[in-house]
Formats: sequence, C-alpha cells, structure tokens
Amino acid sequence: MDVGFFAAHEQYAPGRLLDHAELAEGAGFDSVWTSDHFHPWWDTGAHCGAAWPWLGAALERTDSVRMGTGVTPPVGRYHPGLLAQFAATLGSMYPGRAHLTLATGEAMNERPLGYDWPDYPERRARLVDACRIYRKLMSGGFVDYDGHYWNLDDARLYTRPDEDVPLYVAGNGVHSAKVAGQYADGFLTLAPVETYETELVPALEAGAAEAGRDPDDIRRIRQAGVSYADEYADALDAVEFWTGTMAVGFDEPVADPREIESRGRDVPRKNWTDWGLVTDDIGEVGELLARHADAGFDEVELLSSSPNQEAFVAAMADGVL
Repeated sequence: MDVGFFAAHEQYAPGRLLDHAELAEGAGFDSVWTSDHFHPWWDTGAHCGAAWPWLGAALERTDSVRMGTGVTPPVGRYHPGLLAQFAATLGSMYPGRAHLTLATGEAMNERPLGYDWPDYPERRARLVDACRIYRKLMSGGFVDYDGHYWNLDDARLYTRPDEDVPLYVAGNGVHSAKVAGQYADGFLTLAPVETYETELVPALEAGAAEAGRDPDDIRRIRQAGVSYADEYADALDAVEFWTGTMAVGFDEPVADPREIESRGRDVPRKNWTDWGLVTDDIGEVGELLARHADAGFDEVELLSSSPNQEAFVAAMADGVL
C-alpha cells in the first residue's frame, strides 16, 4: 500500500510546503497531495496558496514522487476544461507523476468569488459534467459538449501527455462513490472504514457496473488525519487548527474563515481526537496504515497537523516508511 503526505495550503505558506514536499520524498512517501481552496478552514495564522502554480514548483523541486490535488471542485470558479488543461500540462512536463481529484467542494471556494453555492444534487451534476469533459478532452481532437451546466464548443487540448493523467473522484456518500465508479481511475474518501466497506464500496461497484467497467481497476484511497509529537498534549493542541472541519458541514453555505474558526473553538477539547489519530507513538501511525491495508485501500494520504512537521516526517522515515 502506498503512503501519501498531504501538503495543506491552509496551514503553511507555499514556500514552506515546498520544503515539506521535498522532505516527504526523501523520507520515502509515495505521493504528495495538496489542498485546492480559495479560503482556508481557519482564520488565525492561516494561509491559502493556490494549488496549481504550487504543484508546478513542487514537481520541479522533487524527482519522482507523485503529486496532485485532493480535492478540486468544478462547481463555479473552475471550468472543467481548464482543469483538464492544467492536468495535461503537468502530465506532459512530469510524465506519470500528476493526478487530478474532483469533488463537490465547499462554499469557501465559491461564495467569496461571487458564485452561488448550490445544493449537493446540483454540485453532483456539475461533477458528472466535469468528469465527462475531462475524458473527452484527454481523448484528443476537437470536442463539443452540451452538459447540464458546463459546455464545450470545439475545444481541444493542443498539449496532451502520452498517457492520460489519472482522474480521481472524492466523496463520503454513496452518490459520489457511484460517480467515481462510472468515471474515475480512483476513489478518495474520508469516510470511516466501516462506512466505506458497507456503503461506499457497493455504490462504487454499482457505478462501475453501470459503465461497463471493472471496479478492481479503480484505485481506493483514504485521507487520514494525524497529529504526532513527543508529548501527547502538544499533539492534541495542534489539532485545534482543524476543528473548523468538525464544526461546519461540507454542504453548509459557510465561507468566512472567521465564522468557521468561531464554530471550531466551540468544539470541546475532549472531542478533538474525533478529527484523527493523536499520538506520541509513531508506531500507532503504522498500525493505522495496516488497518487500512486490511480494509483494501491502495493508498492512505496522511494530513498531518503535527506541531513539528519536519519531526513527523523524520519519525515516519525512521519508524514507519
């Protein structure tokens, strides 16, 4: 099973994230994933660099580690044709090293730029448009597409990689899992393992069957939160930055990081461990990875909120990877 490192634009400046990506490759991580937001999940001390220029710099800084977004929402601010062009460009420059992950997004990416925040069924329909547009453009030639929301009019990617850049779809519910089964090379989820096994896998397989695809060809990936430090209390303190994700649902029309932070500060400290693994024993991260391997995942990408990321990466290199 592959292990990925999540470069969180919300928590660190882009230049420092480049250092983290380089360290992750040197430590033996197989991939680097990065967030693609306009606003972050917190206000105080937060950052929010742009994913796509950063990916170009990070791929150039490293040698062989795979990289891509986790996730990019084709809801309003991104036309799927542009996303296909972004991915094709990186795939041409760095063959076999780039991927694109689509999902239904959050209001923080759309409302600050003046776009509406539609309900989930509408966002899912736009996601389907995006997957179809991506596949059509990657196939070459001039393409027309009259979609539910997104359209193409004699569009062509003049720069394409020799092999299509993998398209992943992320989701935590059965409807997004079915879309992944229909169109994606991989499925990414944050859902609990039990939910994944009992609800999402059947939906993924149903989508694949509907499209005449082999579900075993679809890569299975899970994002897992981890906070590691020599002292447990320090590791737990570091989780506070992400408590906004526990207090605001993905479907809510909340886009102001100040409000998200305010809600996050109301999450009791005793509940912070619900965000992910909090530990002073790096061996527990290895146990987490083993559990996911047993559940059939092909990759786990670790979103580390460790107070010292360099120390976390070093501990992973020495004790896990």
